[in-house]
Amino acid sequence: MTNSIFHNKEFEINGISVPEFELKSGNLIRIYIPNFDSEHQPLGFDLTIELIKHFQNKKSDFHWAKNYRQNTTAELLNPLTAEKYLINKMRIDKQNAKRIVEEIGINLTDKFEHLSFTNKKALIIKALFELNDSIILDYYGVDAIGIGFLESLLNSEIEKGKSAIAFDRLEFKADIEPFENIKTIEITVPNNV
Repeated sequence: MTNSIFHNKEFEINGISVPEFELKSGNLIRIYIPNFDSEHQPLGFDLTIELIKHFQNKKSDFHWAKNYRQNTTAELLNPLTAEKYLINKMRIDKQNAKRIVEEIGINLTDKFEHLSFTNKKALIIKALFELNDSIILDYYGVDAIGIGFLESLLNSEIEKGKSAIAFDRLEFKADIEPFENIKTIEITVPNNV
């Protein structure tokens, strides 16, 4: 049985229509966004951020797997490890932290700054799923091989009844999604010609 996690009524943002959809447990909604608007101005990630904020305003416990940057002097002097990120930043117990890094294929002692972009993203996603039943994420900056890895990782969480909204570039839309629990939405820009 699938439960409704989030219902989005159709709305318009900056002249772009976002269709109605319902996110249910055990599903992933993948929203594809064009990289440019009809006037060839950059659109993709900026619109993604606006949509994430909109969805979070509707559901305040919708956490975004936002890229984490070390920026404090203490972190620069004492670099963050996968273990410190999971236990100190995300408040995950040691046993679950160990399981998470094993599922990703990294070590607790690996320095966060030395992890690949994909592994950082995977660590953030797994940590959020450890603490939440539904999250928001984006694939921006992840290469094709990394997306395949993240899709498998996400699918393992979705099969447990978790759910997510994921954003990706329309230009990278596959003809067929790799898992049947993925529902797709294509955002299109109005043609002003």
